[in-house]
Amino acid sequence: MDGLEQTHEPDVAIVVEDWAQARLAALRATAEDLVGQFWAQAALERGRRPRKEWGRLGVRVRLQRAPRSQPGAFSIEWFVCRWSNRQGGGKVHTAYIRRGAELRYSRAAFGGLAQPWEIDLADAMEHRFVPIRRLVQSLSALRVQLRQHLRLEQRLAGIGAEEGA
Repeated sequence: MDGLEQTHEPDVAIVVEDWAQARLAALRATAEDLVGQFWAQAALERGRRPRKEWGRLGVRVRLQRAPRSQPGAFSIEWFVCRWSNRQGGGKVHTAYIRRGAELRYSRAAFGGLAQPWEIDLADAMEHRFVPIRRLVQSLSALRVQLRQHLRLEQRLAGIGAEEGA
C-alpha cells in the first residue's frame, strides 16, 4: 500500500456537504432576520419623516440560482426602488447597488441613491452583514477545495493502479 488508493471510509464529501448546507441555512436565517430588522427600522424612520425624506433604499437575501452556484448559496444585496404609475397601475422597479470587490458595501456606494438616515442605517447593518458574507465565502471555498482534493485523489489513485499493473 502506497497510500494513493482510496479508502472505504464514510464519504467525507457527503458529511461536509450536509454540514455546509446546514451552516448556510443558519447563516441565511440570521441574514433574513437582520434584513427584517432593517425594514422595521426603516419603517419607523419613514413614519417620523415627511414623505420627501422617506428614501428608497432596500436590502434582501437572495438565493443564488446560477447553474454553477453551490446549493444553498445566497447573497445579501442592497437596492434602490423606483415607482412608476402608468395608467393607474403602480409598479415598483428595483436596481441593485454594486458592492465592488470587497465583502462590504462602502458608504460611498449609497451616495446619491439614499437619504442620509438610510446611509447611516445601511452602514450599521453592513457591520453585521460582513461576517455573514465572510462565512458564506469561506464555506464556498471549503467546498471547492474538497472537490478539487477528491478529484486529485481519484486521479492519483488511477495513476498508482496503472503503475502496479
